[in-house]
Amino acid sequence: MKILFTILFMFSFLVSSFSQEGLSIHLKGIEGCYTEYYSAFANRGAQAVSDGDHEIVISIVYQNNSNCYMGKATVKDGKFISPVLIQKENKSYAPLATIFKNIDQTWLEQQDSETLYEINDGMSKMFKSEQGYLVQMFFPAFINSNSGVNQKAPPASELLKKGN
Repeated sequence: MKILFTILFMFSFLVSSFSQEGLSIHLKGIEGCYTEYYSAFANRGAQAVSDGDHEIVISIVYQNNSNCYMGKATVKDGKFISPVLIQKENKSYAPLATIFKNIDQTWLEQQDSETLYEINDGMSKMFKSEQGYLVQMFFPAFINSNSGVNQKAPPASELLKKGN
């Protein structure tokens, strides 16, 4: 019975630790930068993002691979507003919409329009394009410096040495 409760507790912890999109992405084994950014923000949390223009990391996931790019977003009342800008190699910026033109309408219909553009724990929701790209934004200036992550125990062979 204790094992069942432990399993249920761990499952509920995982569900609460990751957004629905983030958890399913992690289970698929995405390669690249996305998992590192998502895990850092999910584990450490972030302060509320203030109104104004902010530097962001734009993570783009496609076919189990991710790439991350620098960008800018304007925030008002805890939500980002269009246009979101992606930085080019020459340091100029272009609207992200020039690259990802169409949001998947089936995905969009399943979303709550009131919370679609909210920023929680320093992250946007994960958006899906008609072409199958997944896009999520991270606001690195607002991530908590104190992780709050539990300290892992050393291996038993080190901690429980003979003679202790």
